[in-house]
Amino acid sequence: MKKIFLASLGFLIFALNPVRASEETRPLPKGSMFLTGQVGLNTMVRTADPFADPFETMPFPLGAGIEVMLTDNIGVGGTVMYDQWSDYLGMFGGKWTFRLFKPSFDFAYHFGIERVRCLDFCAGANLGYSFVAVSNMLGNTYDGSLKSEPHLAPFVGIHLNFWPNSQGFLGRLSVTFKAAWSVTGRFSGVYGATGLTYRLK
Repeated sequence: MKKIFLASLGFLIFALNPVRASEETRPLPKGSMFLTGQVGLNTMVRTADPFADPFETMPFPLGAGIEVMLTDNIGVGGTVMYDQWSDYLGMFGGKWTFRLFKPSFDFAYHFGIERVRCLDFCAGANLGYSFVAVSNMLGNTYDGSLKSEPHLAPFVGIHLNFWPNSQGFLGRLSVTFKAAWSVTGRFSGVYGATGLTYRLK
């Protein structure tokens, strides 16, 4: 119990200790950099192949991204997402395992609301490539329709900071929600993601 109390006290002191004082009114001003860890809200296999019967799917696609604010409104960065699933693709073909990597270059416009530091609305697009890796337990060669391909996905998002007045650790932390519409290729469709964003500077 004593160790738990000391650990909790240490975290509280770290969270409330100012990292750097600031008089900024915008949540993500020019020159700031932030890192986001996120999980997808829906698997990508269903949009790629509506007739698939996947199993051993990941509970959520996983991803991370980084963004740098070039101005008070314009940010650029990159994101990578990963998803995985298996399918038999018939009775005698053995188990197929699909791995999907989706790195992208991101452009975002942030509609910063003056004097409202807890909210940041943004819209933009991801331009990247979907890399598909397929393996088979029997060593068979895959000749199906899922191939590596470029992707373009306009998106909208929001950063919600529950501690906008804190100048410490919690003041740099926000919850992120994003909805994207991939408009190209077999993996086209609407996807959602949520995660945590930490402002590095």
